[in-house]
Parts: sequence; structure tokens; C-alpha cells
Amino acid sequence: MNLVEIFLGFLLIGPVVWTIYNKVKYKELFSPKGIANYAVIINSAVMYALAFNIIFFLQEVFLVLGKKILGLKAFLYHNNHEWIGEHPMTSLMQGSGALAIFLIGLISLVILLRIRNSKSIWKLFIFWMAFHGIVQSIPQVMIAYLDPGTDVGEALVDYFNLSTPVLIGLATTSFMAIILFNVWIGKPLLEFISANANLSDPKVKFKYLGFIALAAGIAGSILVVPFRIPPVSQAITPFIVFFVSVPWTWSSAGINKTVRGTSNRVNDKIFWSPVLFLLLLLMFFQFVLAPGVAF
Repeated sequence: MNLVEIFLGFLLIGPVVWTIYNKVKYKELFSPKGIANYAVIINSAVMYALAFNIIFFLQEVFLVLGKKILGLKAFLYHNNHEWIGEHPMTSLMQGSGALAIFLIGLISLVILLRIRNSKSIWKLFIFWMAFHGIVQSIPQVMIAYLDPGTDVGEALVDYFNLSTPVLIGLATTSFMAIILFNVWIGKPLLEFISANANLSDPKVKFKYLGFIALAAGIAGSILVVPFRIPPVSQAITPFIVFFVSVPWTWSSAGINKTVRGTSNRVNDKIFWSPVLFLLLLLMFFQFVLAPGVAF
């Protein structure tokens, strides 16, 4: 079995094992009530879908801009890109998209940490932008070892001609990084909870993340599907991103010992402005990008 296949298997199975452990460890505790509501799920799901699509769009934008810089004719679509022509540095520019969204994720994370006390609903959007910028970029380094034909694979293998041991080292590093990030990111997400919540109770943390991350991530992935198709094969992408990331954030909720809630407004009611932005973005994807935009 390939090393990356083992890593991917662990990314999927690890949270399941951790969840079983949590069930046994906290079985004596009662599940608290009034921790979150369905408005949290809807608000977070819409923000999740917005961030997912914007990050994916930006990745493709920087991929076509990379080709444009080389003098090639590039075309941007709602779920892909292509180009006409050849250049010795084309394979290098195949890594420009992943690098760009990684940097955007880091910038969003810095902004998030600087506005920790904000009650604005858009703070949750910044959170998901940071999340998707990093979650959609780092695993591409790991996948490059499994499939050198991927965007990052072409940059690392075709252009830089990295050896197998180096690729294995990069794959291992990215594997560990994605787990550590998904575990760590649960803490700033828990800060959205009411300031009055009893965060010394592990069940409170699991329940809140179950609403704002786990349930919202599933719903958000479903909302992403119309942005991806056709073809139908593209519909699986948001679910792959979800299953290798969000379950880690949820199952690790119990390890966040010192968390302070900030009572963000996403807990209060359903906000319709993000829904409108999501619908407008869908129209842009399907009516402008789907036919193709030349660069």
C-alpha cells in the first residue's frame, strides 16, 4: 500500500477512533441543552460554502495568471482551467494556485486572531477563509507524491525534479501539518460560543462544534455541489475536503482546556445577507465562469 494512501486512510479513520474514545471517556456526563441552535448550522454552512468556493476560485485565478505571465492563453472555468501553448516554466506555475491560497489562508488567520473579540457575523467567514485556504492547499503537497500529475505534483516532480525521499518527507510533513492545524483551529472556533457557556464541560464543546463545524460542514459541502457540476464527478471534491479535516476539529474538542466565549451574533438568528452573496456567487460561477473566461 502506498504511503499516501495510508496517510489518507488515517485522516479518515483517526477521528472515528478519537470519537469512540471520547464516547467512553465522557459517557458519565449528560449532554447539555441550549448550547447551540439551527441558526448556527445555517449561518456557518453558508459561510463555509462561500469560503470554499472563493478559495477554490482564487486558486484557479492564480493558476491562469501564472500561465498568462508566461505568455500562454489561459481559460478559467467554474471548476477548472486550461491553457494553450507551451513554456519551460508551465509546470512550475502549476503550483501557483496552491501557494496563493495557502498565503491567503495565513493572511485570513492573522486577521481572525486580530479580531477575536468581534461580534460581527463575518468573523465566521474569515474563519472559514483561513480554514479552507490552508486545508485546500497543504494536502496537495501530500497528494503530489501519490499522483505527480496533479497541479502541485507537476511543480514538484516535473519542474523541481524532487527525489522520492524528498517527496516522502514533504508528504509526511504535510500529513502531520494538516492534522495539527485541524486540531488547533477548533479553539478559535469554540470562541464563537456564548460567553456564558460552561466551557469546563467537555460535552459543551463537543455539542457546539457539532453544530458550527460538523453539521455545518456537511450542509456546506452539499451547498458547494451546484458550484462544481457539471460534470457530476466534480461533486465529490467538497466532501473529500470535509472528511479529511472537519471531523478532526470536532473530535479534538475535549483537548481545548482554556477557551473564552465571545458570544458572536451567528448564534442569535439566521442572517440572510450571506445567503444572498452565496446565490450571487452561484450565478457568477454558472453563467460567467462555466462557459469559460479567456485570459
